[in-house]
Amino acid sequence: LFVMFGTAEAHHSNPLKIAISRFKREGGRFVSVNPVRTGYSAIADEWLPVRPGTDGLLALAMVHVLLANELFDWEYLVRYTNAPWLVVQTPGQPGDGLFLRDAEGNPQVWDQASGSFASGMAGDVAPALFGEFTAADGRPVKTVMSLVAERYLDPRYAPAAVAGQCGIEAETIERIAREMAHVAFQETILSAAEWTD
Repeated sequence: LFVMFGTAEAHHSNPLKIAISRFKREGGRFVSVNPVRTGYSAIADEWLPVRPGTDGLLALAMVHVLLANELFDWEYLVRYTNAPWLVVQTPGQPGDGLFLRDAEGNPQVWDQASGSFASGMAGDVAPALFGEFTAADGRPVKTVMSLVAERYLDPRYAPAAVAGQCGIEAETIERIAREMAHVAFQETILSAAEWTD
């Protein structure tokens, strides 16, 4: 599955066009999110004609679906992102919204194994992905993932609430989000290409 959100098609090179063609010939499904059905949208397996300027809202409605159904990779978020890092929660005070850091400047996480704060850069900890804690100096902190969930599980990001604004039916938003999760977590995808970084 390849979902492409609005693109300046004149800026893409022929290798992307060739890659999409090969992808589709090999059974891949191409979904294009774009107000107009030209270029890439014209050859997409499914075109989502989003209202101009609301593609971000559509993406956040998809995030809502993924969060509400716990369709995300816990291990990946803990190991490779800042999702477990702790954010200071002191509205109106200096430092609010910043990462909690130790004396060396390392972002802090709550290590579930030791039941204490630890460096988010350490590889030998079991960071909590969700939670609220109190720092040693008394400041309340929450994990990044807790803040993400609080914001995007809000009913205003539910597909039914967003559909009228972005012009995409709620059922379609839900279906595409679930399809993305299915491909990501239920299908094995192998690429014969040599890894390059």
